[in-house]
Amino acid sequence: MIEVILQFMRRDVTRGVAGTILLKVGSGVLAFALFSLAARTMSPDGFGIFATWLSVAQIAAVVGLVGQESLLVRFLNEYQVGNRPDLTKGVLLSSLKITSAAMLIVIAGIAGVASTRGNGWLLVIAVSAYTAVNAGVMLGSQVARSLVRILMGEGNREFFWRAIVVLFLLAVLLGHRQLDPAELFAVMTIALSVGLAAQVISTARVLPDFRNTPARFESARWRSSALHFWLASILEAANQYFDVILVYWMLDPATAGIYFAASRLANIFAMLSAALYTFGARRLPSLYFSKNQKEFERTLKLMAEVTALCVIAGLAAIWLGGDYLLNLFGPHFTEQHSVLIVLAIGTAIQAAGGPSAAILQLTGHERIYVPVVAANVTLRLVGFLVLIPWLGLLGAAISATVSLTLATIALNVLCRRRSGVDPSVLVLLRWPASRRGNYAVRSADSCD
Repeated sequence: MIEVILQFMRRDVTRGVAGTILLKVGSGVLAFALFSLAARTMSPDGFGIFATWLSVAQIAAVVGLVGQESLLVRFLNEYQVGNRPDLTKGVLLSSLKITSAAMLIVIAGIAGVASTRGNGWLLVIAVSAYTAVNAGVMLGSQVARSLVRILMGEGNREFFWRAIVVLFLLAVLLGHRQLDPAELFAVMTIALSVGLAAQVISTARVLPDFRNTPARFESARWRSSALHFWLASILEAANQYFDVILVYWMLDPATAGIYFAASRLANIFAMLSAALYTFGARRLPSLYFSKNQKEFERTLKLMAEVTALCVIAGLAAIWLGGDYLLNLFGPHFTEQHSVLIVLAIGTAIQAAGGPSAAILQLTGHERIYVPVVAANVTLRLVGFLVLIPWLGLLGAAISATVSLTLATIALNVLCRRRSGVDPSVLVLLRWPASRRGNYAVRSADSCD
């Protein structure tokens, strides 16, 4: 058994997936520490306001990126495999120009909405600055992940800046001072700016010398893909963050803060999904475009093995230790253990579904992905409107889990039909059959 485990860990894909998951878990632990410390250094209403505006800022950053972060993942890999520096330069220049203009519009919209709700100008400025810098880090992480390495991209996006903020919050907690949401947003913005600077410097060092390379643009092709990526990104962000805004609107700030805490804890499985997407976005496109079918299949199988182990361990941790984890946010949070369990079931099912969304988007099938995510968000919204007045927070959790489960099933069915690939943990049950030829990877052109 020990030898089998050692051989499993020696595999390059296993090490890559495990390393990416460890990075995500580490950033998730820091996020958990950040939010739990924030809850203890703020009033219940203050933490609810912070959680709501953080959700707004995350959605606004995605809107301002106009799908360029996903577009870069898609085309940088293709142009690298095809050795096209002219197109690489063109897509980078195009994305920077589009996102800069769009972010100015989004920030103006945030300021307008915040002012109409009577929020203080310090909070408006802090949220706007955080939104802009966060969008820059999101875009920069995609470029750094493709051209440098995963640690430079995801480490600066999710890990290092959170460590800085956690140290600040520890100092505030030990100083017995109550924190204002605007102050925390300001500190988060400064920490993110450090990560953005590191991404820009590291990427500039590895980029080829473009000074004598004329930029070539495939604008029509980029616009078509970017539109679908943008819609998908907005819907994904709404799927992840709009819940808190709805709870804030339908109930009260303190309850929104409690739901935010429970949903962040349940995101232990969303972290796994994000880690799989990060690793898949780094490895799968190049295998797909180089038509390395054997390695493509092998990578998916090993990703499924790691996923199955993590889902089992995560569910056990939530079931047995959920009360203790919620108590770190404050004693009144422990009353919602049932909400946490229901949310965790939904995110566990999503993680077990594997990187179906990544495969559909990165292999040219992004058009069919958008309707599924849109249906998921719509179903969740309807569920909230029906179940929250009846069951409160538990109703919100049930709605989120049901919609997420149905979306996961739909995406896996579409992924198998369009790409010929089953990315879920179920592939482990029928892998021998797939090796006999049932696992042909179909081209994007033949499937759309």
